[in-house]
Amino acid sequence: MSEIRQESKLFRNVGFWPLMGIAVGQIIGAGIMSNTGIAIGMTGTGVALAFLISPILTLISITPDAILGATLPVTGGKYRYTSRMLGKKAGFVYLALYCFSNLTLSLYALSFASYLVSIVGGVSAQLVAMVMLTVLYLLNLIGTKSAAIVNTLMCVLMIGGILLFIGFGAQQVDLGYVFNKDNLFTNGAFGFASTLALLSFATGGAQVIAEMGGEIKEPGKNIPKVMIVSTLSVGILYVFMACVAAGVLPMEVTANQPLTAVAREAMPFWAFYLFVIFAALGATATTLNAQLSWVTKPILVACEDGILPKSLASVSSKGVPYKILTLFYIIGMLPLMAGLDLAFVSKTSTAISLALKVLLSFAFLKLPSCYPQQLAASPLRVSNGAVKVIGVVCIILNIVLSGSLILNLPGYAIIGFAVLVIASIVYANVGLKKAEIPDDLTVDYSAK
Repeated sequence: MSEIRQESKLFRNVGFWPLMGIAVGQIIGAGIMSNTGIAIGMTGTGVALAFLISPILTLISITPDAILGATLPVTGGKYRYTSRMLGKKAGFVYLALYCFSNLTLSLYALSFASYLVSIVGGVSAQLVAMVMLTVLYLLNLIGTKSAAIVNTLMCVLMIGGILLFIGFGAQQVDLGYVFNKDNLFTNGAFGFASTLALLSFATGGAQVIAEMGGEIKEPGKNIPKVMIVSTLSVGILYVFMACVAAGVLPMEVTANQPLTAVAREAMPFWAFYLFVIFAALGATATTLNAQLSWVTKPILVACEDGILPKSLASVSSKGVPYKILTLFYIIGMLPLMAGLDLAFVSKTSTAISLALKVLLSFAFLKLPSCYPQQLAASPLRVSNGAVKVIGVVCIILNIVLSGSLILNLPGYAIIGFAVLVIASIVYANVGLKKAEIPDDLTVDYSAK
C-alpha cells in the first residue's frame, strides 16, 4: 500500500468569497501603502499611468498561474508545476528562491507597526511587529478557513478606509498637474519600466491562491475567476489612489513618502485616523494574514517529495502544516529581531518573485505535451497554440521586469542573488540524486 501523503489531510473548504478575501488581502498591502511614494520618486506623476498599466501586465504574467490552477488544481501549485514538468533540479531552484522571497513576512509586520505607531506613539514599532506576526501565526494555526474568513472581514474595512482616502482626496486633485508632460516620466523610459516592475509588488498577489488548489471548492472555476476579478478591482482602486497621491501635493513633497503625507493634507482629522486604522493597518494585516495562509504549501509538497526532511510535513487535525508554518514564523521574526533594512528586503524579494514567474512560465509551456487530456478538459478551454504564445510572452515580460528591478539594486545584492541561484543549481545537481519526484498533478483531493 502506498504511503498516505500529509497533504491529503488538508480540507477542501475555501469557497469563492473567503478565497476572494485571501486574494484581495494579498494584493492590497504594504506595496500600495509604501511603494506609491517610491514610485512617484521614480517616475513623477506618471505613477497614475503606471498603476493603470501594472494590473494589465500582472494579469498577463499570472495567466499561466490561472490556467494551471484551473487545469491541474493542486496544493503547492507553482513549486509542484515546476518540479513535475521541468524536473526536480528546477524544482529545487524554485524552492530556494521561494524561501528567500518570503522574507516579506517581516516587511508586512513592520509596515503594520509603523502605521500604528504614527497614530499611537510611545510604543516600539519592532515590538508591535513581533506581536502582530505572532497573533496572525496563532490564528493560522487554528485553520485556513478561519483565517480566510477573518481576512474577508478585514478586507471590507480596508476598502472602506481606501474609499475615504479617494473620496476626500479627489476633491483636491489637480489633474492638470498630474498630466502635465513635464511631470510625467521624470526619469525617462527606464525609470517608468523600473516603476512598473516595482508596482508588480503592489498589483500582484492574486496568483498565490494557486498554492491552495487542494483546499479550494470548485478550483477550476474559482481560481481563474478570483484572480481576474480581484486584480482588476484592486487595480481600479489603485489608479484613483495614485491620482490623489500625485495630484494633491507637489511631487517633491510626496516622493519616497508613505500615503499618510497626502492623507494628512487631504482628509479631516477623523477621516485620517479611520484611513490609517482601516486602510493602512488593514492592508498590511490582511497581506500578512493571507501570506501565512498559503506560504506553507510548496514546502509541504517538497518535504513529501524527499527534497526537504519529511518530518516537517506534519499536518494537524485542523488541516494545518504546523511545523512548516512555525518555520516561516521564525523566518519572519529573524529580520525583525536583527533590525534588517526591510525596504531593501521588499525590493529584493520583488525581483526574486518575478524570477520565479519565469521558471513557472517555462513549466507552463510543457502543459500541452505533459497533460494533453487535462488541458483539453480545462474549464478555460485553452488551445495548445495559445499556451505557447502566453508562455513566451510571460517569459519575456517577467525577464524584462525582473531585470530592470535587479539592476536598480546595490551591487552586493546583485552578487548575492547570483550566488543564491548558482548555489541552488549546484546543490540540485549533487544533492538530489536519490530524490524521486512523483507524477501527481492529477491528485484527487477528497472533500471533507
